Amino acid sequence: MRPYFQTIAVFAASIVSLSAGNILMKMGMDRYAALSDAGTSSLQALVKSPQLPVGVALMTIQFIGTLTLFKWGWDASVVIPIFGLNYVGTAILGRWLLGEPVNAMRWLGIFLLILGVFFIARSAVPGKIP
Repeated sequence: MRPYFQTIAVFAASIVSLSAGNILMKMGMDRYAALSDAGTSSLQALVKSPQLPVGVALMTIQFIGTLTLFKWGWDASVVIPIFGLNYVGTAILGRWLLGEPVNAMRWLGIFLLILGVFFIARSAVPGKIP
């Protein structure tokens, strides 16, 4: 049986890395598009958009976390919905770093998502968790 702390650490690292990766990918693609529109070649625009490879690396960390949790015997019907918590981090980072508006309807949706994750996490059978 995996220590509870290890499992929580993998979930947390995966969620945080996916949220940050999403934001960096958005920032990198905005920069890439601006450079491309200004006449910069695709390769040069890619090189001048360092957020893209960092975003990919962070998303790779999340992918490795997913594989680790599956290896430890966690059900996909638990792991994937819990990763939905990345929407909370992405909304906060999007508001803070990108200045994106997050209206009341989005916050309500995020709250409902958190509530759903709570119920899904509570449904995991303790004896079945490796």
